[in-house]
Amino acid sequence: MFYSINNLKNPSDSKPDSNFVAIMPLAKAGNYDIINSYIPKIPTLFTDFNFSKIEIFEDFIFGYINIPEILISETSIISFIYSESYLIFIDRNDFVSHNFEKMLGIHLNHISSTGDALFCTLDYIMSKDLEKINRLQQNLVEMELNVLNNKKLDQIREITEYRSRTLKLHHYYVQVEGICEDLVSDTKNLFHDNTKATFETLIRKITLYVHESEQIWEYTSQIRDIYQQQLDVHQNIIMKFLTIVTTLFMPLTLIAGWYGMNFEYMPELTWKYGYPLVFILSCIIVIVLCVIFRKKNWW
Repeated sequence: MFYSINNLKNPSDSKPDSNFVAIMPLAKAGNYDIINSYIPKIPTLFTDFNFSKIEIFEDFIFGYINIPEILISETSIISFIYSESYLIFIDRNDFVSHNFEKMLGIHLNHISSTGDALFCTLDYIMSKDLEKINRLQQNLVEMELNVLNNKKLDQIREITEYRSRTLKLHHYYVQVEGICEDLVSDTKNLFHDNTKATFETLIRKITLYVHESEQIWEYTSQIRDIYQQQLDVHQNIIMKFLTIVTTLFMPLTLIAGWYGMNFEYMPELTWKYGYPLVFILSCIIVIVLCVIFRKKNWW
């Protein structure tokens, strides 16, 4: 689909001569000569990366942005080729086309060049990221409360997954921040000055996301430490209980071992009150120990 900068409301299947935005599905991108002309220069044009980057050439820029799934339902990839005359998006799962149409509904009157189209697209895609980050923080707060209240003591896998995903989120924003900084520096003079100024505003927004995502990742570290502390407390309670039980029955074990010795002359063994005496003595010992433990708040 081709969008002429001068007539963005009416997309067309035919390519304008210049000053246009094109969104090409990955499966059909190889059918366009304009894409095939870039393959010798960009051998990795259709390759999937786990990071975001840009490559600046003499007369165009190749960009690749990998949006982590923690922000959207599934990982989405935005790859684009930018020049002063056109902006081409290679769409892998209709993510770009879906968001580009929505973006036009908001920024239609703000786009006068391909640079503006690139800025508005990236800005729209990240426009709700702060809200998503806040939801992540709320989820982590709830997770922390569950750990503190001992509602879940098997959350280590969930916590570890959050740490991995939030670290990936932080790296994503750091990489996108670097991409925008490279676009602003514009060593090949491919952008107008007003477009560079808009990217500077985007950098400030992304810098905020960088700090927020870093705090979230650090928060997951704190939750992991709290989880470990609660787990240690839980294990200490179990060990305390087992220690008390062992202490209660230790005198009985001593008595059983004592009278289990095979000596010939043990008068209690032939005394008819020997068994009741040992039974009563054992009960008294257990009761006395229970009273002592209770007074000392050992249970």
